[in-house]
Amino acid sequence: MEYENLIHARKEKGLSQKEMADLLAMEQTTYSKKERGISRIRESEWQNFAKILEKDVDELKRKDKVLSTNHNCDHLMYFNIIKIITQYNQILERENHNLKKLLQKLNQKKTERK
Repeated sequence: MEYENLIHARKEKGLSQKEMADLLAMEQTTYSKKERGISRIRESEWQNFAKILEKDVDELKRKDKVLSTNHNCDHLMYFNIIKIITQYNQILERENHNLKKLLQKLNQKKTERK
């Protein structure tokens, strides 16, 4: 997606592409092409987008950073989950190793008693 901030701001506002296009007096397919970066967005259109979405034009234009912290929080949450799972896996591997050693010792003692 070319303009993730534009898409995110539209969805955050609860608007479909069709509703956004209607507010802009354009066809949904035309709006979709602009949102995906297929068709050029004129400066006057950016101004209209920003007004409808109640956002700053420069924020909407940015392609590298999503406006909402929710999106970034989702990535951080997944990263933290992966980190926790990895740490838990390491603990389980150590415990498994210790249990194998204990089992070897018990088997050795059992063998010595015979």
